[in-house]
Order: sequence, then C-alpha cells, then structure tokens
Amino acid sequence: MHTRAMPEDEDTELDALREQVELHERRITELEIDAAFRRQTSDDLDEVLRDQGRRLAMLEQRVAELVGQLGLVEDD
Repeated sequence: MHTRAMPEDEDTELDALREQVELHERRITELEIDAAFRRQTSDDLDEVLRDQGRRLAMLEQRVAELVGQLGLVEDD
C-alpha cells in the first residue's frame, strides 16, 4: 500500500524549503556585497600603492639631482 503525504505535510515541507531558499539567497547577497566591498578596497589600495610608487620614483630622481648639484658645489 502506497502512502501519500498529507496536504498539510506538503505545505509544511514547501514552507521549510522556501525558508531555506530565502536564507540562502540572503546569504548569497551578503557574500556578493562583501566581495564587492573587498574588490573596491583592493582597487583603492592598488591605486594608492601606484601613486606612492610614482611619488617615490620622483623623490629618488630629485635626490639624485640634488646630490649631483652638491657634487658640483663641492668641486668649486
């Protein structure tokens, strides 16, 4: 004899599944937001590092120029 689930049981199961789906959808949304924030933070930090690298290169060049000028003054 084949037993069939009662309609109330099916409704309860469907409600539980819907709840699980909603929970997973919220979690996925949270993870997507977190990933986007981390990606933006990474991009921002990358830009800061690039800028600092450019500034450091300019300072190194300026120091080399000043050292060269100092050498010229000492030779006089």
